Amino acid sequence: MLPHPHNLTLPLKEGIRDLRTSIRQEAAAGSISARLIGTPEPARRLARMADGVLSRAEKVAERVIPRGGADVSRTLDRMATSLMGVGAPVESADLYALCREVLSLGGPRDAVVSELRLAMASEDLGRRVRDEDTVTAAARAAGRLAAVGAARPCLTSALGPVDPEDSAAVNDHMALAVWLGVLVRRDSGASGELALVGAQRAVEAEGPQWRTLMRDERFTDLAAAWRSTIPYLP
Repeated sequence: MLPHPHNLTLPLKEGIRDLRTSIRQEAAAGSISARLIGTPEPARRLARMADGVLSRAEKVAERVIPRGGADVSRTLDRMATSLMGVGAPVESADLYALCREVLSLGGPRDAVVSELRLAMASEDLGRRVRDEDTVTAAARAAGRLAAVGAARPCLTSALGPVDPEDSAAVNDHMALAVWLGVLVRRDSGASGELALVGAQRAVEAEGPQWRTLMRDERFTDLAAAWRSTIPYLP
């Protein structure tokens, strides 16, 4: 049973997101068709047709029930407040929105973010250790988020060979950018979108070193590196 009974639609939403991403990936690359019958056609044509149908259905649904987009700035602000221990715990929906935002900036096209994994995480992913400063707490939270493995290949990619190290690298990068973005927004007051872009670029530049510090749980050292970087962002 999910720890969030008010949101029992998560498994259904997870499946739909996976299906949609898989269809789009197959329409673009035809990878499953190529593996099964040696050519990306005709399954690629069928995927394009399915993608077109889903796109038209989404447009109709949007006119009937307008979809409210996530306010990235407010989401980052809520997470910063939680990190300081004065607000509500970090919610999986906020983490999901920011993870998706980061992946959209430069993640693999075949990756999906699992809100289900985030919701079922065994601990508060944004909780603060007593007497820990905010930057170190954010670095530790990045380590927790990376360990969840929320970013995963969609179904069509998962059917082929998947390198665990590649998947771990995507999750590390995503976690670092999300929590660094929280700090950048808090300190600079820049828009949420701009804060995440700045964080994303910083992780692209310093990623190998920061990933090593995070994986070795050297959160104090990672926090020190972030303190010297944040003033130059976004």
